[in-house]
Amino acid sequence: MARMPGAAWRPVINRTPSGRTEQRGLVLHVQDGRNSPYGWFNDEDSEASSDFWVSTSGRIEQYVDTGSDRAWAQGAGNRAYASVETEGYPDEPLTDAQIEGVAQIYAWGARLWGWPLQVIDSTTGRGLTFHGAGGAAWGGHPDCPGEIRKAQRGAIIARAAELLGKPTPAQPSPPASSYPSWPGRYISLRSPFMRGDDVRQWQQRMRDRGWRIDVDGVFGPQSAGVAHAFQAEKGLDPDSILGPATWAAAWTAPLT
Repeated sequence: MARMPGAAWRPVINRTPSGRTEQRGLVLHVQDGRNSPYGWFNDEDSEASSDFWVSTSGRIEQYVDTGSDRAWAQGAGNRAYASVETEGYPDEPLTDAQIEGVAQIYAWGARLWGWPLQVIDSTTGRGLTFHGAGGAAWGGHPDCPGEIRKAQRGAIIARAAELLGKPTPAQPSPPASSYPSWPGRYISLRSPFMRGDDVRQWQQRMRDRGWRIDVDGVFGPQSAGVAHAFQAEKGLDPDSILGPATWAAAWTAPLT
């Protein structure tokens, strides 16, 4: 039986015994709620369950024997992928403790079944994918787990690599042609014009990357602070100015 060390074992009735046929990887979900879903998963009327749940504090619960039983989390994807629900809502980023918890689950699966250390947006590949990728066949949940949590999958894989004592794998970056061109104006708190659709576009991109930022089209102190922290993280000059290098990095740097 495949029970993860360190996870609270809470078996539920909503499962298909010996229903797993492959071990392609893990599907990231968002609970869209608070507190343990154990009661919901153990209610036959809900017709729902997952392999794991990770709370905002990092508590891990396991509900089915991931090695053989099939959870009821993602429709047609249940036979081939394990699933992890994460406490909270789509517009909230995973906490550091949740990233750690999901990474522990992924490292455990990598040891047992060779899950590769890679982020995928696929229903057939092997790696860390997300619920919305499956479309109608996976239950029709395009906003699960949300853009913010999707963007944190790179951080999960990087931490899983650390836990396994392996080099952090490079995550693919989009080609230059796939991101919008720099608007041609330097934007800062000292700029005469700090508003515009280009500011809003950059703010949305940073929010997709997991930063806490208002998408209001105004480059105020909050946006300047995010720009400074992002520049420092990516090895750019932390001048809090939205110029061509910072703009390009928002799209081309790995989503970690």
